[in-house]
Amino acid sequence: MLRSLKDRWLLARQLSARDWLTLVEAWWVLLGFYLASRHMSFERLENPNRLAPEKAADSLNALVFAGQLQKLVEIASRLHLLSMTCLIQALTLHWMLNRRGIPSRLCIGARKNSTGIGAHAWVEIQGHAIGQDEAINENFNVLKSPV
Repeated sequence: MLRSLKDRWLLARQLSARDWLTLVEAWWVLLGFYLASRHMSFERLENPNRLAPEKAADSLNALVFAGQLQKLVEIASRLHLLSMTCLIQALTLHWMLNRRGIPSRLCIGARKNSTGIGAHAWVEIQGHAIGQDEAINENFNVLKSPV
């Protein structure tokens, strides 16, 4: 996506100042979850309730906003120096949405394929997978978390 200097320049021109601030926030939150994932349990990483929401979001605009935020998290992960997995990206999106008063569900799924077992992590709001194919629940068996 961001291979050439021209692509990066076009991206820079498309983003608003608010988008840039959110992109910088996402970059740091990604780094935080990347480092924390090496030292913390999943239960502590997954708990979004450590921060009180800034404001409550209406459900009508929550899906649109979540889609925009997911794109910024994806861009931040591509601009990162470290390789950000789908789990780190999903944890970041989940945390950022809950911080903004938008309740979300972190999903981790697994499936058997020709090379073994594959896994994927994503975020859902109101039953909709954010930034994912709508058939993701058919492609992956969602694992239940003990918490």
